[in-house]
Amino acid sequence: MSTFTLPLLEWLDIPAGRVTLDGGAGTFDVQPFKIAKYPVTNAQFEAFIQDAGYKDVTWWEGLAYAAGSPRASDWREPDCPKLEVTWSEAVAFSRWLAQQTGLNVRLPTEWEWQWAAVGASGWDYPYGSAFDAAKCNTKENSFGRTNAVTDHAAVETHFGTVDMSGNVWEWCLNEGVMLKNVQIEGIENRALRGGSWNNAQTNARAAFRSHRTPRTRTFNIGFRVIAGL
Repeated sequence: MSTFTLPLLEWLDIPAGRVTLDGGAGTFDVQPFKIAKYPVTNAQFEAFIQDAGYKDVTWWEGLAYAAGSPRASDWREPDCPKLEVTWSEAVAFSRWLAQQTGLNVRLPTEWEWQWAAVGASGWDYPYGSAFDAAKCNTKENSFGRTNAVTDHAAVETHFGTVDMSGNVWEWCLNEGVMLKNVQIEGIENRALRGGSWNNAQTNARAAFRSHRTPRTRTFNIGFRVIAGL
């Protein structure tokens, strides 16, 4: 395995499991995988940009919305989540990171994401069943922006993940409506999970499902990566 690393790139081991999604969307078996402890940060994404990430066509092959140029995050501190990033940009970064690390890096599916957030705990949130504004960044805090991904690192969560409730929505691999479709090609909406600093607590529940067009760039959507099969 490569010794390549990035600031705040830490992997957590997630065991196998079984997940039932809200709204009758189905039940899925989950194989073991590794997940990034934190959402992708500005500093991590900047490493991709500086390594010709938007010029190397390798990372953009097959994507409906190709390279273009990056858009800066609304809040640009190195340890804050990368924002203003499309689903295609998240996929391209994942491909780049896969080559650097020798791991099968990609976006998580919704069921992998939900399992990493709460497992079989039955909790509504990664830290427990009851909402707690002190343990996440949602609209209830009136913070009005993203925070550093490490700000809630001391909050005990089911598998040790950080910021899977609030701060930024996170792109997932699968389509939002035909969710079993996980192919890279296409322009259909892609799933989002986790809520954000600009959304209420109900959106930050681990089971809450949303989706947007993959070309969306906005002030409250980011992503995190997994290393799976």
